[in-house]
Amino acid sequence: MQRTTLVLVTLGNELRGDDGAGNLFGRLIGNHVSLTVIEGGDAPENITGLVVRACPDTVVIVDALDFGGVPGEITVVTGEKLEASGISTHGSLKMFVDYIREMTGARVLVLGIQPKNLGLETEISPEVRASVESLAETCRESGIDYIFSIPELR
Repeated sequence: MQRTTLVLVTLGNELRGDDGAGNLFGRLIGNHVSLTVIEGGDAPENITGLVVRACPDTVVIVDALDFGGVPGEITVVTGEKLEASGISTHGSLKMFVDYIREMTGARVLVLGIQPKNLGLETEISPEVRASVESLAETCRESGIDYIFSIPELR
Protein backbone atom coordinates (compact mmCIF):
# COMPACT_ATOMS: atom_id res chain seq x y z
CA MET A 1 0.00 0.00 0.00
CA GLN A 2 1.28 3.44 -0.89
CA ARG A 3 1.39 5.93 1.97
CA THR A 4 -0.41 9.25 1.64
CA THR A 5 1.14 12.41 2.96
CA LEU A 6 -1.66 13.82 5.06
CA VAL A 7 -5.10 12.80 6.24
CA LEU A 8 -7.36 15.50 7.63
CA VAL A 9 -10.02 14.15 10.00
CA THR A 10 -12.86 16.53 10.77
CA LEU A 11 -14.95 16.03 13.89
CA GLY A 12 -18.02 17.67 15.34
CA ASN A 13 -21.75 17.65 15.81
CA GLU A 14 -23.35 20.26 13.59
CA LEU A 15 -26.43 20.34 15.80
CA ARG A 16 -24.32 21.75 18.64
CA GLY A 17 -23.29 25.16 17.33
CA ASP A 18 -19.52 25.63 17.23
CA ASP A 19 -18.93 21.90 17.62
CA GLY A 20 -19.51 21.77 13.84
CA ALA A 21 -16.40 23.88 13.16
CA GLY A 22 -14.22 20.91 12.22
CA ASN A 23 -16.70 19.63 9.65
CA LEU A 24 -17.11 23.13 8.21
CA PHE A 25 -13.34 23.41 7.76
CA GLY A 26 -13.23 20.05 5.97
CA ARG A 27 -15.91 21.10 3.51
CA LEU A 28 -14.26 24.45 2.85
CA ILE A 29 -10.80 23.00 2.27
CA GLY A 30 -12.09 20.20 0.03
CA ASN A 31 -9.81 17.50 -1.28
CA HIS A 32 -6.35 18.91 -1.80
CA VAL A 33 -3.77 17.20 -4.04
CA SER A 34 -1.73 15.90 -1.08
CA LEU A 35 -4.66 15.63 1.30
CA THR A 36 -7.42 13.16 2.08
CA VAL A 37 -10.37 14.55 4.07
CA ILE A 38 -12.38 12.14 6.24
CA GLU A 39 -15.45 13.49 8.03
CA GLY A 40 -15.87 11.79 11.38
CA GLY A 41 -18.87 13.65 12.74
CA ASP A 42 -19.32 13.16 16.47
CA ALA A 43 -18.10 9.55 16.55
CA PRO A 44 -14.41 9.34 15.61
CA GLU A 45 -14.36 5.65 16.50
CA ASN A 46 -16.54 4.96 13.44
CA ILE A 47 -13.88 6.09 10.97
CA THR A 48 -10.76 4.41 12.39
CA GLY A 49 -10.69 1.88 9.55
CA LEU A 50 -10.83 4.61 6.90
CA VAL A 51 -7.94 6.46 8.51
CA VAL A 52 -5.80 3.32 8.89
CA ARG A 53 -6.47 2.22 5.27
CA ALA A 54 -5.34 5.66 4.03
CA CYS A 55 -1.81 4.83 5.30
CA PRO A 56 -1.06 8.38 6.42
CA ASP A 57 2.31 9.78 7.42
CA THR A 58 0.51 12.58 9.26
CA VAL A 59 -3.04 12.88 10.61
CA VAL A 60 -4.48 16.27 11.53
CA ILE A 61 -7.73 16.13 13.46
CA VAL A 62 -9.80 19.32 13.29
CA ASP A 63 -12.22 19.75 16.16
CA ALA A 64 -13.78 22.28 18.50
CA LEU A 65 -11.73 22.24 21.71
CA ASP A 66 -12.37 24.27 24.82
CA PHE A 67 -8.83 25.27 25.75
CA GLY A 68 -9.79 28.57 27.39
CA GLY A 69 -9.00 30.74 24.39
CA VAL A 70 -10.93 33.49 22.65
CA PRO A 71 -13.84 32.15 20.53
CA GLY A 72 -12.47 31.27 17.11
CA GLU A 73 -8.86 31.07 18.31
CA ILE A 74 -6.99 28.16 16.73
CA THR A 75 -4.19 26.12 18.23
CA VAL A 76 -2.39 22.84 17.71
CA VAL A 77 -2.63 20.29 20.51
CA THR A 78 -0.56 17.14 20.89
CA GLY A 79 -1.95 13.89 22.27
CA GLU A 80 -0.03 14.39 25.48
CA LYS A 81 -1.64 17.78 26.03
CA LEU A 82 -5.10 16.30 25.43
CA GLU A 83 -4.50 13.78 28.19
CA ALA A 84 -3.22 16.34 30.65
CA SER A 85 -6.00 18.88 30.19
CA GLY A 86 -9.21 17.06 29.31
CA ILE A 87 -10.03 19.84 26.80
CA SER A 88 -11.81 17.82 24.13
CA THR A 89 -15.50 18.10 23.40
CA HIS A 90 -15.32 14.37 22.53
CA GLY A 91 -14.53 12.08 25.45
CA SER A 92 -12.98 9.50 23.15
CA LEU A 93 -10.63 11.87 21.29
CA LYS A 94 -7.50 10.93 23.26
CA MET A 95 -8.26 7.23 22.73
CA PHE A 96 -8.79 7.90 18.99
CA VAL A 97 -5.47 9.76 18.74
CA ASP A 98 -3.61 6.95 20.52
CA TYR A 99 -5.24 4.26 18.38
CA ILE A 100 -4.47 6.01 15.09
CA ARG A 101 -0.88 6.63 16.17
CA GLU A 102 -0.43 2.98 17.17
CA MET A 103 -2.07 1.51 14.06
CA THR A 104 -0.41 3.78 11.49
CA GLY A 105 2.79 5.06 13.07
CA ALA A 106 1.65 8.48 11.85
CA ARG A 107 2.31 11.80 13.49
CA VAL A 108 -1.07 12.88 14.93
CA LEU A 109 -1.96 16.47 15.79
CA VAL A 110 -5.22 18.09 16.78
CA LEU A 111 -6.08 21.45 15.28
CA GLY A 112 -8.34 22.89 17.98
CA ILE A 113 -10.84 25.66 17.43
CA GLN A 114 -12.05 27.44 20.56
CA PRO A 115 -15.87 27.32 20.62
CA LYS A 116 -18.14 30.06 21.86
CA ASN A 117 -21.41 28.13 21.92
CA LEU A 118 -22.02 24.37 22.04
CA GLY A 119 -25.77 24.62 22.63
CA LEU A 120 -28.21 22.28 20.93
CA GLU A 121 -29.70 23.39 17.62
CA THR A 122 -27.65 26.55 17.38
CA GLU A 123 -25.68 27.92 14.45
CA ILE A 124 -21.90 28.22 14.37
CA SER A 125 -21.07 31.55 16.03
CA PRO A 126 -19.89 34.41 13.79
CA GLU A 127 -16.46 34.43 15.50
CA VAL A 128 -15.85 30.74 14.91
CA ARG A 129 -17.25 30.79 11.36
CA ALA A 130 -15.01 33.74 10.41
CA SER A 131 -11.96 32.03 11.89
CA VAL A 132 -12.64 28.73 10.11
CA GLU A 133 -13.32 30.46 6.79
CA SER A 134 -10.12 32.50 7.10
CA LEU A 135 -8.06 29.41 7.92
CA ALA A 136 -9.52 27.49 4.97
CA GLU A 137 -8.82 30.37 2.59
CA THR A 138 -5.23 30.68 3.84
CA CYS A 139 -4.71 26.93 3.41
CA ARG A 140 -6.11 27.02 -0.12
CA GLU A 141 -3.90 30.00 -1.06
CA SER A 142 -0.70 29.17 0.84
CA GLY A 143 -0.94 25.39 0.90
CA ILE A 144 -2.16 22.97 3.50
CA ASP A 145 1.23 22.95 5.24
CA TYR A 146 0.23 26.34 6.67
CA ILE A 147 -1.51 24.47 9.49
CA PHE A 148 1.88 23.28 10.76
CA SER A 149 2.85 26.90 11.46
CA ILE A 150 -0.03 27.40 13.92
CA PRO A 151 1.34 27.68 17.46
CA GLU A 152 0.97 24.75 19.85
CA LEU A 153 -1.11 25.10 22.98
CA ARG A 154 1.13 25.93 25.94
